[in-house]
Amino acid sequence: MKTVFKQFLLAGCILVAQSLAALATGGFSCEADDKNLKLDVSSALGSGMGAPIINLKAESTVKLKGTPSDLVKLDLSKSLVHSWMDSPDLRLYFYSEREGEKPHGYVEIVITAKYFGDEGEAKGNYRLNVFYTEPPADKTEGTYLKAKGKISCSVE
Repeated sequence: MKTVFKQFLLAGCILVAQSLAALATGGFSCEADDKNLKLDVSSALGSGMGAPIINLKAESTVKLKGTPSDLVKLDLSKSLVHSWMDSPDLRLYFYSEREGEKPHGYVEIVITAKYFGDEGEAKGNYRLNVFYTEPPADKTEGTYLKAKGKISCSVE
């Protein structure tokens, strides 16, 4: 009987811990869709100092004329290299390089937003940089495409 009670108590503790962990998370999402860029970002977020970004989903479509086809549509879910979220600031820095034997190229997207109010709305800007080289160009020479635009986010 004691063993059954201990197992029941342990199972209850696990359920309570999972419930508290779920309550201690929030999330955010951001989107932009203009003449330069379509960007969708969403993620769960732990609470507390240094809380991790969890289950990040991020996709971009660069609309700038001259962007090489392999840099137009990108899954940026593993390309977040820096983030900052401290009320009222939300900053995300995505960087994705070409892979394989292709000449050097990358897409860089920096989001800077401020959230306000009880609803967690955030308004801000994005900065988009695209760099690429064409064979046989040196990696230090290439084409830069740059754009800026508005972004809206929500923070829970």
